[in-house]
Amino acid sequence: MSSIYCPGGQASQTGCAVTKRYPGVNPVNCGGIPDIPQYMESHHGLYVTPIWNSNQGEIKASEYVWDLIEASKIRISDIWPKSIQFWLITRTGEPTSYGVIGSVIVAETQCSNFLEEKAVRFQKYPLTTDAFDAYKGGAQLDGVLLAPGQGEHEDGYFVADRETANANNFTSFVQLSSLDFVQEGDDLAYAALTGVTMNSLAGTVLDENQMLFFENMFSDAINLDDIPKPIFVFKRTAKIGMLFEGEAFYSGDYLDAEVLETGDILVHEDAGSLKQAYREGLVELFSNEFNCLLDNDFILHRGVNTVLFACPPLGIFIHGFEEKTVEPVMRIYLDKIFEFIDNDGDCKSDEKELFKRYANEWKTKRSHFVDFTIV
Repeated sequence: MSSIYCPGGQASQTGCAVTKRYPGVNPVNCGGIPDIPQYMESHHGLYVTPIWNSNQGEIKASEYVWDLIEASKIRISDIWPKSIQFWLITRTGEPTSYGVIGSVIVAETQCSNFLEEKAVRFQKYPLTTDAFDAYKGGAQLDGVLLAPGQGEHEDGYFVADRETANANNFTSFVQLSSLDFVQEGDDLAYAALTGVTMNSLAGTVLDENQMLFFENMFSDAINLDDIPKPIFVFKRTAKIGMLFEGEAFYSGDYLDAEVLETGDILVHEDAGSLKQAYREGLVELFSNEFNCLLDNDFILHRGVNTVLFACPPLGIFIHGFEEKTVEPVMRIYLDKIFEFIDNDGDCKSDEKELFKRYANEWKTKRSHFVDFTIV
């Protein structure tokens, strides 16, 4: 793996994420985030793009990632979270007063509190590097928000503010490739990825086919670790897409032929494989930088346009966009896990202890007993 294609190349936020994740690899510019699907048609290889941010939610420009999973056109070979910083870079000398700061589109959401505090307008650019080039070329900006290392070493410019990103700001990146690209070490995967498309969940009430799907998923398991966990929930029209991490599963594992024929639930097999579980990477990041996202049993992190539901003792972290879309998935999963433990399913000691703490409340109210701590 000598090079990886990424939007903006080495100097972009994605390029910084690539060089930190894969030391010695050369990030090759493949244009903007939306350009990747077309670029892949003529340039075989590995690609990295951001797909989700803790403030912004699903990155609009990379919505194609889930769409291509549904179409069975790509495989994911890595997902990892990284904290994201933006530094305000301005010219030395007398400050300007245009009342405008420029940066890549996503910075408007990820630095929304800073921009509001400064009472400035935001000028959007496809990439941070484009914003800096425009600023150097005379664009009427008071400064630009760049990734650390992008502009502070250039003559005539300096870091005016290092604290511009909203609290708990991190982005999830994916490494992907077309199905016909063969990557060395694919057989060393630790966790499989499987996609599922189904109708949106109405509260915690499942329709007959959804009930069958989740019942079979849990009834086949011996240990709680054997059960795939949802990590992302995507919304498309009236349906949701869920990306599961853990044991691989296939269409016929949890659904009978009659249900499969209706098309109400679709399983997207072999969506990818990971050498490190994504949830492990989250716990590592949160332990080092965002400990508040691990400090309670049941957590809801609300970004500007997104949510993250978490139950750290059970290792559940579900990312999504709309709270009303993601919360039912979280509550149904809590119910099914509590049922599994209550029926003497094998689990870790801390998972058993969590169940014991809340068993009486759960038996009375089911998962409605959970009052998520807002972070």
